[in-house]
Amino acid sequence: ADLIDALDSEQAVVDFCRIMSLDTKSVPEGIPGSPIGQSTDMHARFHTRRKWRDFLIHQNPSWEASKEIAIRFSTSLIGSHNPWWLDLPIEWVPALLKAMETATIRDNSLRFISGVKGWDAKNMDTLRPEVEAELNYDSIPGPSIPVEEGIFAKSIPHGWVLRLHGLVKGTALMLGLTHHHEGDDLVITDGWQAMLDGLGFAPKGNAPIRIENADVVFSQRISALRDAEVVLAQEKKRKGELESERSTVRIAAETGARQRGLGIAETDKIGRDAASKLPDPGPDNPDQYLQAQILEDDHAVDGILTQVRQLSRIRWEHSAPVRVGCRMGRPEKSAPREKPTVHSLFPLALSGGNQRLMTNAAEQQVLRVQMGVRFCTVCDKKSPMVSCHHRKLDQYGEGKPGEVCGGRTELRVSSDKEKSRRKGELQTIRLDNLLEDARISLGLDRVPKKIKGLKKLMSKNQTPEPVAKGILRARHGLPVFRDGTIRFDMSDVPVTHFTPEEVEVEWAQLKHLGYTHDCFGDELVSNTQMLEIFPQDFILAKNGAEYFIRAAKYIDELLVRFYGMEPFYHVDKPTDLVGHLICALAPHTSGGVLSRLIGFSDSSGGYAHPLFHAAKRRNCDGDEDAIMLLMDGLLNFSREILPSNRGGQMDAPLVLTTRLNPTEVDKEALNVDSAWHYERWFYEATLDQPHPKALADKMDFVERRLGSIAAVRGLGFTHSTKNMAEGPPLSAYKTLETMIDKMNGQLSLGHRLRGVNVRTVASSVVRSHFLPDLRGNLVAFTRQKVRCLKCGHSYRRMPLAAKCIQPPKQSGRGMSAFGVRKAEGEMCNGNLALTVTEGAVRKYIKVTKHVMETYGVDHYTKQNVEWLADSVESLFNNDKAKQMSLADFL
Repeated sequence: ADLIDALDSEQAVVDFCRIMSLDTKSVPEGIPGSPIGQSTDMHARFHTRRKWRDFLIHQNPSWEASKEIAIRFSTSLIGSHNPWWLDLPIEWVPALLKAMETATIRDNSLRFISGVKGWDAKNMDTLRPEVEAELNYDSIPGPSIPVEEGIFAKSIPHGWVLRLHGLVKGTALMLGLTHHHEGDDLVITDGWQAMLDGLGFAPKGNAPIRIENADVVFSQRISALRDAEVVLAQEKKRKGELESERSTVRIAAETGARQRGLGIAETDKIGRDAASKLPDPGPDNPDQYLQAQILEDDHAVDGILTQVRQLSRIRWEHSAPVRVGCRMGRPEKSAPREKPTVHSLFPLALSGGNQRLMTNAAEQQVLRVQMGVRFCTVCDKKSPMVSCHHRKLDQYGEGKPGEVCGGRTELRVSSDKEKSRRKGELQTIRLDNLLEDARISLGLDRVPKKIKGLKKLMSKNQTPEPVAKGILRARHGLPVFRDGTIRFDMSDVPVTHFTPEEVEVEWAQLKHLGYTHDCFGDELVSNTQMLEIFPQDFILAKNGAEYFIRAAKYIDELLVRFYGMEPFYHVDKPTDLVGHLICALAPHTSGGVLSRLIGFSDSSGGYAHPLFHAAKRRNCDGDEDAIMLLMDGLLNFSREILPSNRGGQMDAPLVLTTRLNPTEVDKEALNVDSAWHYERWFYEATLDQPHPKALADKMDFVERRLGSIAAVRGLGFTHSTKNMAEGPPLSAYKTLETMIDKMNGQLSLGHRLRGVNVRTVASSVVRSHFLPDLRGNLVAFTRQKVRCLKCGHSYRRMPLAAKCIQPPKQSGRGMSAFGVRKAEGEMCNGNLALTVTEGAVRKYIKVTKHVMETYGVDHYTKQNVEWLADSVESLFNNDKAKQMSLADFL
């Protein structure tokens, strides 16, 4: 931005090309920094500046070119030629200046002889102690040059870095200079010229030479800072003593007020009034105190950059004035919604066994379960299905396999079920005949061996879906959600632009879908052009392509075999899915949003426009949403099969938003920045750290575009990427198996980061994750139910018989098929099991102790963990009985 404004004439452009050794024909056309006049075409000027900006960020000038550009155009240095001056403590600089006098220049690199002598990589695994021992300079790597004592702190700033890496390597790390080791020598290959220039040196022959008296400049600054620290410490001590006196007076006044029986408000007022009677005379020397505050604040903001500017004739600005921290969010996901795996929304009770298999239940022939009572409008027979399942009879009165009545049925609810949450009644149905008829009607040779059903229906009318749908889903290996649809869950990832090769779709196919021009207005003719995504287009995770191919084939087979219609999708490969409509849905909502599939990404997330994610009532920060094929929702979703319990209609597409309106989405999505580049005034304004709202009227973001087509089209980006899926396909949190591995990975990374206190991170993880989980599991264990392993009945309290006392549910031939039991008083007698196991309670104790022993935590957290661990031991072990061995008596 600085250089763009400086290129304000043709001569300036010529000078820039000369410095960079570029042909004037190889740079973008136009003068990017030309002054704005009455005849200025602002649209053309915008695109000229954008093109120049894209050109400049891809340039990599040498140190000599960067320096000459900075001098010619009065711009600051960029990239590796601008070290992180703010990170280097001023206390280190005098020692560093002495070390630089011994450095040599060889092969365009700065070499510190024996600069890393004694350095050992294994020391980086050493946990930093809470209280560091006094630094022994003879034991640190590299030169044994003492640094200044801390000015505003009792210890040396970054003393642990100095202890592990030594003076010169520690400096290279904190300034962000590229370096490597050659034996005991430290070799800095990039950025060293800028370091020399900023500290008053210049390269001459094979060694750096002093051209400025940096020792005096830094010693004067250090002396001034120490004097300021003395003044600030004296004032802090004076204020502390005054507050102590005020506290004594306030407590005495409040005690007297309480003894007189006054209320809380009156007592507080009396205490404050008494404390305020002790006046604050202020600092002994107000002007000196003010100057000390200013000096401390300037040093905190600029560090040694003030002295660097004094020593160098180049314009210097902070390359990293602020560090932004981050923490672990939820792990990414792109996987089918399949827990528990169900193929058919048909109830089997206990007849299907533990896996709820329809083939197992069909072997018993007769199934007795609770379903809705419906009667056929054709044959007037009772049938729980929407279409009458009873077979037509032949001339001998026997049912014809594969030929069913098929009449429409009507729901009839008995008077005693009118006010019930669920209207169904126990009914008997020949499941073997139902499966056989469905197989014949579908034209299949055999049904899949594993067709998983439900234990019971939770809907209001308890109407099952056709068995044929479950057969076809099992045939394609597709699970069904509770609303009858096939879901695929993905983490939300916002995107505004893409290239055809990124989404693995040919440009010609995308052109057919409406992407006729790229985001710069040029006609689409290649796979590398940048396109702006339409607001309701969707880029699917690559591992979901095969899943939706199976889903599409299932829909086509359902249309042909069950509905007797023509297939719709005709899908054989992933690109055949491109252009088809989908429905996207967020959990805890009841409205789907229409979308179109346009490509695939090799990542665990679903890419879409920020406004699209917001339209699902999500805030684009990694939430997890689901998509389904639109035809699947239209064919298979029904309110009739939704659970009637609380929240049963959540996460279901009760309505469908077909058109995205930016004015109706969450405001957070309207704060998305849509500028193509930032002007110089923006960077200069950030130096004062204003509130974002103070600059909002000058920034380009979506909210300011509402009311025009620009709210959904023409969004910009400041930095491009080679591929939106560039990087690890899965985070380490997903690839590491055990919780100990995950914690070791997180904390070992934090251990190597200078800005992270790994002990604080460990304490935070234990307090915010492990301890609440441990407490919750303890409570759940004490309040748990017990469950029968035979019939599945659960009890709030353990029966005195220690066995299941429920009457057995019998099925089969004869009267037992109608619920008549063989003998009164007979019980299930199944074994009972806990629903919360001991292992669930103990699962985090081992990893928590490992974290405490390896990385350390604060004393309070340690005591809290030990107390909870003792509580767990006391719960599962008898405190009075102790198992002892012979070794205990030796």
